[in-house]
Amino acid sequence: QSKRRRYIQTRWNMVGSLTASPLFFWKPKIDVIGRTKFWFDRESSSSSEDQNSYRVYFYDEEWEIPAYQALLQLVTPAGTFPSSMDNDSKKTNQ
Repeated sequence: QSKRRRYIQTRWNMVGSLTASPLFFWKPKIDVIGRTKFWFDRESSSSSEDQNSYRVYFYDEEWEIPAYQALLQLVTPAGTFPSSMDNDSKKTNQ
């Protein structure tokens, strides 16, 4: 029996701020949008109750901005760099 390999993709937004510490007086905030694709296949099991079990065997993640730009968000005031390239192009087109 051939295994049917499938994937599911999700788009997410990671947001966090470092405003609680007085050391970060510029109030940095990280705001990154990305996607993760999870590849999975059916578990082979002899048990009837595990017939619908699946296992993730690979995942791939990408961010909508370059990694250096995400890091720059931590050393600059909140809102200096956009969370995605789409946000960047919208700002320049307005």
